[in-house]
Amino acid sequence: MSAVLSIRDLAVRFSTPDGVVPAVNEFSLELAPGECVGIVGESGAGKSQSFLAVMGLLAGNASVSGSARLGETELLGNDREALNAVRGSKLAMIFQDPMTSLTPHLRVVDQIGESLVRHRGLSKAQARQRALELLRLVQVTDAERRLDQYPHELSGGMRQRVMIAIALACDPTVLIADEPTTALDVTIQAQILALLAQLKRERGMSMVLVTHDLGVVAGIADRVVVMYGGRIVEHGAVKDILLAPQHPYTRALLASMPRIDEVGNAPLQAIGGQPPNPRRLPNGCAFHPRCALAADRCANERPALNVAAGRAVACHFPIRVDAHD
Repeated sequence: MSAVLSIRDLAVRFSTPDGVVPAVNEFSLELAPGECVGIVGESGAGKSQSFLAVMGLLAGNASVSGSARLGETELLGNDREALNAVRGSKLAMIFQDPMTSLTPHLRVVDQIGESLVRHRGLSKAQARQRALELLRLVQVTDAERRLDQYPHELSGGMRQRVMIAIALACDPTVLIADEPTTALDVTIQAQILALLAQLKRERGMSMVLVTHDLGVVAGIADRVVVMYGGRIVEHGAVKDILLAPQHPYTRALLASMPRIDEVGNAPLQAIGGQPPNPRRLPNGCAFHPRCALAADRCANERPALNVAAGRAVACHFPIRVDAHD
């Protein structure tokens, strides 16, 4: 089955007064129809920049190389007109802060209807009716009244639902959700994730879920990509990654998460040290200064991303544990 989104050797660089900063290196991903892939890692790992590059939404001081194809359409380096024809129609993105992503002086109906008028040629009356249907689809209460409200009149959860409605307006082939629950309380987080999972099942939509929390991807993703220092360090099926992580960083991420099945009040295991500065990445494996398993080789030689039996791991000394143990 051919991929709906194919990313090959993506690299993102930023020019700054202090020199060139490499934000993403050698990022490759194939997204199948109807599949959800979770992209996980700490802040600064390169998760969001990878997909802002795909959307053509990077800052002006960025340079991009590699390839990102949506079907047969090359996205990287394409002109603004061509990208605007794709964004919002075939490729849509939900951003992590709906209050800054929504336009404050426009009513909800106008923000949802914009892409419907542009990409589908609907009249304003038709766009209003479709916007009402979309608000109901994403479970916005009192949807007809909400249409004529402004973003500041809505709760955080309602604003995020409006963002999802905007993204879904033209039935995109691929939906990218960038930290869609970060600014929400845990109850609303659970509701938004359940809504995304439901939409994926019902619409067969391909989805990329960018998050710093492995727990978020457990119930919705089919595969997980773990990033560190701008590179992929592990990649595999969600069950394999959660039950038998092979990279020490992935294992450390999982160990730092609270678990409801823990007996007693066991303290969380923090990851020592700090994430690497992209301006001054360590030699060898970027994780080696924080890794309990690091050896001399790790400090001198960057490990390749080795693929075997549906798993990929970039580590000289991967952890070998049976997922059924």
